[in-house]
Amino acid sequence: MRRKPLHSGVAARPDVFMEHTVERHRGAVIQLALARTRSAADAQDIAQEVFIKLLRSTARFHDDDHLRAWLLRATHDSCVDLHRQAWRRRVETREDMGAVADRATMDPAIEEVMDHPVWTAMGRLPDKLRCALHLHYVEGYGIAEVAGILGCTEAAARTRLHRGRKKLAAEIARLEAAGPAPAPARRTAADPNDPTYPATQQTAR
Repeated sequence: MRRKPLHSGVAARPDVFMEHTVERHRGAVIQLALARTRSAADAQDIAQEVFIKLLRSTARFHDDDHLRAWLLRATHDSCVDLHRQAWRRRVETREDMGAVADRATMDPAIEEVMDHPVWTAMGRLPDKLRCALHLHYVEGYGIAEVAGILGCTEAAARTRLHRGRKKLAAEIARLEAAGPAPAPARRTAADPNDPTYPATQQTAR
């Protein structure tokens, strides 16, 4: 079932359009940016930049699927720009920032990705492979769509997915063989470095 068409082709996007877009697609933008940059701070900066690009653009969208693909391509491009620049791009227009301002320091979409057991293994893959895997398996895009978002040929997208799957499987197997990381030692109530030590000792007397 196709989603309801969206018609917004002017530079000043209606508030209802931006609210709908941020609510529905912010998680996808954040997750792709995080998968590419491996930085929560950069992912949130990129998400803000992407939605401001949308706010200022004159692109027309057939439906939500078309809009989502545009956002993910813009996210990919912003990640590439970030790596190319020696300084991080900052947005200075107060009116634009108000339309896409963060509501929390850590976006729930970031916490969802970082809590996933595959996060560590994915982090050991090259950016291009990690990004292709995310678009294919998390977003559900086919080869042609992945290639379109990444700006590469279908053959290149297929190769990245093939290599990515092999490397990811190897990393997961390596992590499973190593076993879980040891839990940090907990302080006892008798430890003078424990914040509750004075109160504990007073109670015990």
